[in-house]
Amino acid sequence: MAMPPNPASKSSPGKKPGPPPVPEGPPEVTIPDIDRCIQTGVADKTFSGAACIASVGGKIFHRGIYGCPSTPPPVRKLGFDALFDLASLTKPLGTGLAALLLASQNRLDLNASITKTIPELKDAKFEKVTIDMLLEHTSGLPAVRNYGQDLERAEAKLIASERTLGTSKAMTFVRAALADLRLESEPGTKVVYSDVGFILLGLIIENIVGKPLDVYLAREVYRPLGLHDDLFFVRLDDDRGRQRLLRRTFAATEDCKWRKKLLQGEVHDPNAWAMGGVAGHAGLFGTVDAVWTLVKSLWESYKGDSRVFHNGTVRRFWTRSKRLRDTTRTLAWDTPSAQNPSAGKRFSLTSVGHLGFTGTSVWIDLSTDIIGVVLTNAAHPTPEGKQEKMQKFRPRVYDLIAKQGESLPIDPEKKTGAAAFYSGPIIGTTIPLRNPLQGPRK
Repeated sequence: MAMPPNPASKSSPGKKPGPPPVPEGPPEVTIPDIDRCIQTGVADKTFSGAACIASVGGKIFHRGIYGCPSTPPPVRKLGFDALFDLASLTKPLGTGLAALLLASQNRLDLNASITKTIPELKDAKFEKVTIDMLLEHTSGLPAVRNYGQDLERAEAKLIASERTLGTSKAMTFVRAALADLRLESEPGTKVVYSDVGFILLGLIIENIVGKPLDVYLAREVYRPLGLHDDLFFVRLDDDRGRQRLLRRTFAATEDCKWRKKLLQGEVHDPNAWAMGGVAGHAGLFGTVDAVWTLVKSLWESYKGDSRVFHNGTVRRFWTRSKRLRDTTRTLAWDTPSAQNPSAGKRFSLTSVGHLGFTGTSVWIDLSTDIIGVVLTNAAHPTPEGKQEKMQKFRPRVYDLIAKQGESLPIDPEKKTGAAAFYSGPIIGTTIPLRNPLQGPRK
């Protein structure tokens, strides 16, 4: 969402003009019950900082910021410009979104075998693995591999200038390691939440568009929505880019023993860090306003009220997979589980959302039009013991969000029925079924 700037103040004669006006977001409006829930999480040290936006029908009814960037001392309050490590929200809001866009443009066949994509996957063992299996975590690939530690051992005898760990050059090692992968189950028969699958998907997308994943997303999605300054990857080997970020506030994550420092302004996920900060499964940073704006754009496209994304493709990505009976997965997203859902008990089964390991989450109820974005840094200063705390915190805060959203009056100006549906997209026209994957456009 492009935030309107403050009116420029008139400068006095003889005085130099001041700094440019600071962008201003929506007004801070909070619900006491939601406030207390999140402030309790700060007080009991589940996280040091948090941000939350909740809306119904696209209208914000709660927007709050809490705590500080890291465990005090010193104490410094967070502002709405604070950036959170979104962790696995990179999957639906980054790599999955790129796949959605390419599918709507007929440049990515969701049913194609991954053997038709990049050279490393030509082996016959990958023949039955399709793009949509990567998106819904039924590919048979393992959940995770420690590529960072493997690469560290492989480069232990090299001098510092020859090491690639923590840079984009590490992708050469990772690509070779991916080619040696063995499937742990028959493709399409079992759900295993797989970071490895999305690392592969990121490489496939880069091969199609002919650009790095972060560059493609910035140019094609984030910049057109005015979000490129508040939703981005942090490249570890881009010294100039990181220099520009020194003035930004990042919520800290883990005090990492492996990297021997507090992680603040660089990706928490060890594999994404090993690959230089940009990967298909993790690496995206964002403010709460930017995340909500992007999710709202998807929701509007789903409802037919916007042409930013193709309506039919968004609907396909937000429909629960029928490949396996007991799965909660859609394409790059998740839906509430039957037992102890992280979205709480008030978000309906038609909701879609996703979680991030660092303490981030998004849920959209497609029945009530309630959107909740809750970003925290629960991995700070250590992720140990935080999983149990977050399993209690998330349902509690989303129940409060849903309760408040349900109590608000329905917008009388909102169109319903056929009048509410708009099907003329700007991006793409159909959902590809059997089209081959197309490379970079000239």
